[in-house]
Amino acid sequence: MSRNKVIMGIDPGPKTHGVVVYDSTARRVLWSQKAATTEAISEALIDHAPDDVVIERPAAMGTIGPGIVGHMLDTAWAAGELAQMVRADAVDVHTMTRREVLRHLGVLSGTGSADSRVRRACIADHETPGGPLAVGYKATPGPLYGVSSHAWQALGAVLAWLEMQP
Repeated sequence: MSRNKVIMGIDPGPKTHGVVVYDSTARRVLWSQKAATTEAISEALIDHAPDDVVIERPAAMGTIGPGIVGHMLDTAWAAGELAQMVRADAVDVHTMTRREVLRHLGVLSGTGSADSRVRRACIADHETPGGPLAVGYKATPGPLYGVSSHAWQALGAVLAWLEMQP
């Protein structure tokens, strides 16, 4: 029996990170946190043993103000530290920029913020007309139940990366 392909997605922040662990065979989120610490990610690497990790790589898109520059640099530093930590566990690390994620999800342009377009694309990818809801409710959870805030961006990175695979 073949093992399911488990992928961890990380949307890095300067101090906390959006994270999901996704089973690509069952097409279901196994674990997510909207504000995970590096320690929580380290524990999730042990608990879920992902085959691959996809980290959204910060990249400047358009004009950025002075306050944003420091935030971007701190986020880029955190992303590098996370990649180094994951590689130390002998897990393959892949990076994608937000623009690449948006392009592969087919939501590079459209209405709403980039974050809301990623969320909508993730949900649309997991719903079928007349079928169960992608997110669902506590009593009837869907495959994306529990994903919130920055974890949506982490899931978007995972789905975009999967879209790129042959």
